[in-house]
Amino acid sequence: MTRVAYYIDSHGFGHSTRSICLASHFPKDWDLVIKTNGPRWLFQEELLIDFEFQPSELDVHPIQSEGYRIDIDATGEFLLEKLNRSEQLIENEMDWLRDQKIDLVLSDISPLAIESAHRCGVPCYGISNFTWHWIMEPFFTDGPQSQAIRFLEEMMGRATANFRLPFSVPEVYPGPSIETPLLTRLPRKPRERTRREFGMGTDLPYVLITFGGLDRPDRDLRVLEKFSPIQFVRTLSSSERRMRSAEQFLERDREIENLWHYVHPELYHPDLVGVVDAVITKPGYGILSETMALGTPLLLDTRDDFREFDVVKEVLDKYPQVQFLPSDRMERLDFEKELNEILSVERKVWEGPANGAEFILERIQ
Repeated sequence: MTRVAYYIDSHGFGHSTRSICLASHFPKDWDLVIKTNGPRWLFQEELLIDFEFQPSELDVHPIQSEGYRIDIDATGEFLLEKLNRSEQLIENEMDWLRDQKIDLVLSDISPLAIESAHRCGVPCYGISNFTWHWIMEPFFTDGPQSQAIRFLEEMMGRATANFRLPFSVPEVYPGPSIETPLLTRLPRKPRERTRREFGMGTDLPYVLITFGGLDRPDRDLRVLEKFSPIQFVRTLSSSERRMRSAEQFLERDREIENLWHYVHPELYHPDLVGVVDAVITKPGYGILSETMALGTPLLLDTRDDFREFDVVKEVLDKYPQVQFLPSDRMERLDFEKELNEILSVERKVWEGPANGAEFILERIQ
């Protein structure tokens, strides 16, 4: 029996969903402990193997303000607070690793977890398309925060190996990294079957719209009516869906004729991405990997404050079914021209392999 501790960052769902994909392929004799501040329900619903679940104090990531914009001042304070406690956090984690007899550590993407495992002599692997020191480096070019960034970089460099996923550049990791295929979940059911289950019309285009800030009270979604006959789909939160306990999957909005709400308590997101005709969202690994693996057209908000965005744009500019929209226009839901274009062009299939889980586990074993 191999006892595995998997540290998963709670900044967005992308870290969790790709980790679920990898863990789903674990050998049967691996005993899994998930350490994360991500939502327990997501792992309970989608990870179809036994696991223990524990919160983690080791997250080090940017703090967001409105929507999904980075609050640099709050991020700097959080970074210093975490790094000021780093030695105690590492010592506590080393005690836990020894007490739990952990044989292997996977990290997406906690430098403190890598450092703790390294000091214990436990094999440890980083898995991501970026690292937090690389993301935060441009914000803090001097002072104590810049020293903290260097410390994060040094810790990531102590991994046994780092697996670098697509939408990345080699310099995100310190030292060599292993270029790795797409790591993503795929639909469980055929597209036509799922569309029938969801009650979607066969002659209408459906567009999933999902990004931070959509449900702000000051945003008037009635502007979506002008796009008819295009039908828009948004998902209720997990807690909202459980409260509804609806038997149907989609429910029409009471005021907006072409807006639908996904209300069923169970949601496997790749199935939804697989049945819609396009997705409007922000650039994040989870949704990017799911849409690109399926060739689903994609309209993306720009994220000029997030270093990852330039790399993402360079990769996705090669795909005609992907377009980018300035943030001010996305805020106004002003995307008629671009949406019609991505719906009408011929799709280009993802060029690289998508067997990231098998690739990573083969090399670790």
